[in-house]
Amino acid sequence: MGSQLLADYLREDGATREAEVARFICAAAACFVLATLLLGPAIGWPRALAVAGMAAAYGVYYGLLSRVLQRGWFHPAICWFNVSLEISVGVFEFLLDLHFENAEQALTNPTSLLWGAFIILASMRSNRRLAIFAGALAATASLLLYWLLAWPRLQAPVPLMLSPPLITLRALYLLLTGCVAALVASHLLRKAEEALRAVRARELLGKYFLHERLGVGGMAEVFRATYSPEGGFEKRVALKRILPSHAGDPHFVTLFRREAELGSLLHHPNIVQVLDVGRFGDTCFMAMEFIEGVSLRELLRARGPLPVAAVTYLGAELAAGLDYVHHRTASDGSPLNLVHRDINPPNILLSRIGEVKLGDFGIARAAHHVSLTLAGRVVGKPGYMAPEQARAEPFDARADLFALGLTLYEALTGRRVIPCEAHQDPRWGFTPKAFPPPSAFRPEVPPLLDAIVLELLQWEPHERTPDALRLREQLCSLTDEAAPHPRGQVLLARAVHEVLASRAAEPLVTQPPRESGPQGVRLRPSGQVLPVRSLAQTRLDFRPSRPVPAVVERTRG
Repeated sequence: MGSQLLADYLREDGATREAEVARFICAAAACFVLATLLLGPAIGWPRALAVAGMAAAYGVYYGLLSRVLQRGWFHPAICWFNVSLEISVGVFEFLLDLHFENAEQALTNPTSLLWGAFIILASMRSNRRLAIFAGALAATASLLLYWLLAWPRLQAPVPLMLSPPLITLRALYLLLTGCVAALVASHLLRKAEEALRAVRARELLGKYFLHERLGVGGMAEVFRATYSPEGGFEKRVALKRILPSHAGDPHFVTLFRREAELGSLLHHPNIVQVLDVGRFGDTCFMAMEFIEGVSLRELLRARGPLPVAAVTYLGAELAAGLDYVHHRTASDGSPLNLVHRDINPPNILLSRIGEVKLGDFGIARAAHHVSLTLAGRVVGKPGYMAPEQARAEPFDARADLFALGLTLYEALTGRRVIPCEAHQDPRWGFTPKAFPPPSAFRPEVPPLLDAIVLELLQWEPHERTPDALRLREQLCSLTDEAAPHPRGQVLLARAVHEVLASRAAEPLVTQPPRESGPQGVRLRPSGQVLPVRSLAQTRLDFRPSRPVPAVVERTRG
């Protein structure tokens, strides 16, 4: 796998390396033009101008090639063409010497030194075959030039240094130089493979093969990963692990394991499924269902308010998931009294076929875990907390409904009900507020949907919609353009598909990239991505933002 990853990386990074070689040759050609013109009086202006013209032509070609490569175009055949072009420099130099001087001058000109430099330069392309090809091409060119052009023009007696045996030996030296360059490239590649295998050994969490990092928060980071046990079976998952800086903190480990424990109890179509939890090395990890799509936050940022039917469908699906969460019981049948406490757009994932999944139970609270929440501490996402939650007072499942109301309001209008600065206002949570109906910003919202959303946003818990099941019934009772079924899922899927398609249509970047994995995706030890049009840059990138919820501490006022 290490060899395959390195080969993929080198293939994807070919444009960057070729652009660097092109810039070097362009600069060298410019220096050669200047030096040749300065030596014009000594070597003769006709010859100096011919050599300078040849160098200038090479400089222009490689300068233009560098700019083209930087803009994203690349084909593997360009490396072979450029090596051939570089070796031809010696051929042109030989022909110029033969034209302006004689065969002896052409054969004694240190053209082989120039060929040797270009053979070594070919090895920089990290391709053993290119280095051998450059050496073989230079050796062949030297023999052909000698026998076809120089030998017929040599005057007897032929000097020993220009005799056929020594010229043949010179050609063998060039071929040997190509083999040495290939040996150096092979050694460097082998060492790179060994280093990559060592890095991957630290990044493989047991049976999970890490790809690009999808998101990072204050406590943990999430990767796209492949579950690959024995037998060749593979499954894509989202793998969440504690950040290395917090892996030794018992409090963070406790919170993380609590999230995994709660998530493992939940099995519902509208909840991200926790598949596995464990420890590898010095960190804890949790494998979850991988959702190919975007978060609601990404969707709203990309296209603004959603179609009304898509919003009612979204609300009905989330209400079904919350109803399951709020009524989930422990294995002994006792109620968990589970409250998510962090309903907000980044934690709602939408698949490309319109599935709605609620995730990130990192700060969810169950009755038997209530001791983990300190008195007087406000825990939740600023701008998406119910007033009683913001006041650090006792609250129940209706706090999740208030947060859901804020989320649906934002999906309908494209506006946040509570500005993100509100959490800095000590009066928030104590001053009752009345919110304008969504139809004030979007006239096509029907009055009944206005009433449903505003009922969720009642300041006092007892005035809100009593439970998630009731909310789902209300949303499913809507008709015409606001009816969640059957159009809602289709419209939501279409919106997700548009965002994914626009992301896939972004131009490829051949600069050192951000994120990729096997067959196009590579990882650095820190979880960052190796330079490559990325973690699946040759195919659709899926990078939902799933930050770990912020924790805000506040003293009750």
